[in-house]
Amino acid sequence: MNEEKFEGFDDQLKDLRPEVKQKALELAAGYHQDGLQSGVALKKAIAEAELWFLDSEG
Repeated sequence: MNEEKFEGFDDQLKDLRPEVKQKALELAAGYHQDGLQSGVALKKAIAEAELWFLDSEG
């Protein structure tokens, strides 16, 4: 995974649990590879990672 693409977005990542942050970065890398801009990819990925975490806790 190439986290350098998302280095400028530390504000969005700093308050996430480590497992949510990791999942979000994995998802964002895939979205970015599919053509989304880094910021859009990360925002979408964070929302999905948070839902993933809540579902996994359930």
